Amino acid sequence: MNNIRVLLLLLISFGVLGFACSKKQVVIGRDNPDQEIQKCIKLSDKKHFKEAIDCLEMFKTRFPKSQWGMEAELHIGDNYFRKKEYLLAADSYQAFLRLYPMSPKADYAHYKTGLSYLRFSPKALDRDQEYLEPAIMHFEIVQRNYPDSPYAELNNNYHKEARTRIAKRHFYIGRFYFKTGEYISSIPRFLEIANNYRDSGLGDKALYYATIANLRLKKIDGARDTFSKLSLDYSGSRYINELEGRMLRAVK
Repeated sequence: MNNIRVLLLLLISFGVLGFACSKKQVVIGRDNPDQEIQKCIKLSDKKHFKEAIDCLEMFKTRFPKSQWGMEAELHIGDNYFRKKEYLLAADSYQAFLRLYPMSPKADYAHYKTGLSYLRFSPKALDRDQEYLEPAIMHFEIVQRNYPDSPYAELNNNYHKEARTRIAKRHFYIGRFYFKTGEYISSIPRFLEIANNYRDSGLGDKALYYATIANLRLKKIDGARDTFSKLSLDYSGSRYINELEGRMLRAVK
């Protein structure tokens, strides 16, 4: 019994000691910013992200006008990103952009803001996707203003991913309306894809369903319009042959 009690006391002691060590704060001096910043970088490299963030917050108050001090928000954002706290990461990158909009690292801040919003957005199509639009906005800033950015290729890939996710959500909702017979509600969703998300790979399929929906509503002119758009914009689509017979029967 005494042995168990001793063991418990030792475990508690080690737990308290470990807690105390984890709370130990790095102190940033005031002399050499290039030397002091290494304390924060080492914490980040060791995956002590919270401690690294605290270190960087202290550093930027000590050396606000140094190069490292000006970029501290970027590094804070990177640590939040690595912690998978994506909204806090995005806030930090945007704070940097507000302070230094003309910085040579503005392209990185926009790119990582977009990626943070993209990572925060759930992949499930029935979940809220409100952060995909701001993600796209930041990706497009990089495309438009920094075409030669070293992050351009990654940025463009993630931009396409974000747009495809939005298109898939529109299609998911459109198909739901279609399957429940709410054809009037389904058509705008399908047309949104065909008009604004052609790069999603869903454009021809969306026009196919929009045409069927118009036919079931007996809106022949609407069906002609969507079928014509399908034939012109996606001339190699398999859906053209599937619809030709229906269109001929509808106009007789």
